[in-house]
Amino acid sequence: MSTLSPTLESFDERLSQALLVLASNPGAEAHRRVAGEYSRLRILDMAHEHYTRATDLDPKDPASFDALARIWRDWGTPHLGLPAAYRAVRLAPKSAVAANTLGTVLEATGQLRLARQWYAQAIALEPDAAFALNNFCYSLILLEQPDAVDACRRAVAAAPQSSVARNNLGLAYAAAGDLAKAREEFTRVGHAAADYNMGILHMAMRDYRAAARQFASALQANPYSMRIARRSLQARVAADAQEGTR
Repeated sequence: MSTLSPTLESFDERLSQALLVLASNPGAEAHRRVAGEYSRLRILDMAHEHYTRATDLDPKDPASFDALARIWRDWGTPHLGLPAAYRAVRLAPKSAVAANTLGTVLEATGQLRLARQWYAQAIALEPDAAFALNNFCYSLILLEQPDAVDACRRAVAAAPQSSVARNNLGLAYAAAGDLAKAREEFTRVGHAAADYNMGILHMAMRDYRAAARQFASALQANPYSMRIARRSLQARVAADAQEGTR
């Protein structure tokens, strides 16, 4: 049991109210509500406990099975979430959310092509679902598909304010060899983010000196970032080794 839960149960109003309802009416819906509040607070062990109780009381509850699959995924054990994810899509075959969740769980287990199929299914069920469009876009990048840019443009159109969608479009452009367009998309998110992302791309292309310049620029904008500092040092060391100047 989470060590934080007693404090939150006492002071988080939404969780407290959900627990009061559960105490007076301990049904599947009440357990699902409590689980949702624990999920909001990122107390996933308690969320898992209550979602499991909800499915025990209502074995035809797709939302709880879907949530259980996502918890297993977020715990870093997605293979354990596959039965729940498949159960959710069987119970709710017209749910874009369930199809998308199954896709994310499959992707996390390395089954990218199958994940792509489920993202496509989610889009077929809900054509404007930004979450599915973005995941479909990213799966095409990972699979090095030539239509990744078009898919990612569609994801951006569905959620133009999403930094994740913009970053993915930038990655798609980079994968297609258009670094100018990639930087343009990264810059829309922020200059520091653009410098960092371009640094990562240069590292992948083994252009370590260019990567070091990008990380140095990102570090100027965010001098207290240990992540950027580590990448900057890594790039400089790799560049020196590559040029034989160490």
